[in-house]
Amino acid sequence: MWMRGLNGKWLVLSLIAVLLMGCARGNMLIDGPELQQWIAAGEANWRYENAELVADGAGEGFLMTRSSYKDFRLNLEFWIDETTNSGVFVRCQDRANIHPETCFEVNIWDNHPQQDARTGAIVLKVMPPLQNIVTVGRWNTMDITAEGQKLVVRVNSQITALMDRADTAPGFIALQHWEKGTVRFRNIQVLPI
Repeated sequence: MWMRGLNGKWLVLSLIAVLLMGCARGNMLIDGPELQQWIAAGEANWRYENAELVADGAGEGFLMTRSSYKDFRLNLEFWIDETTNSGVFVRCQDRANIHPETCFEVNIWDNHPQQDARTGAIVLKVMPPLQNIVTVGRWNTMDITAEGQKLVVRVNSQITALMDRADTAPGFIALQHWEKGTVRFRNIQVLPI
């Protein structure tokens, strides 16, 4: 009797732990080669490769989530080469007009000709970034928290941008590849707040 009761409690606790781990991980946005959670736009060469979203070549364009998000924490890893111009756009409203004036663009471009807009800046909103982080040629983490009017950006655990007057309208997320270079994204997840 004691063993049966203990096993039952253990099973319930195990199930609760699994459910909590699933909630903590949030919604994983890389769902295999079919990319069912994404919409591609433009000429960028987006593809699924080794559990990563990869874009390279000379194409310009975006990979956009099908879903919209209002208050969330976006976690991802990215890798760029020295020629890459990329970014992560959040709270976008118009799939035909993805731009720093219509979305919040967290830049990924260490060698931006205007260094105030380099990696970690919110383009046209929070420039220069609060930290100068070098990201070329290695895997990096990016965390973007959007809660109400607050946006907080962290690159490699360092706060690079703080904004407290952001538009609160929900919108989709877009990954960018612009002009040349290679960008890779992996372990992309959204946790609702």
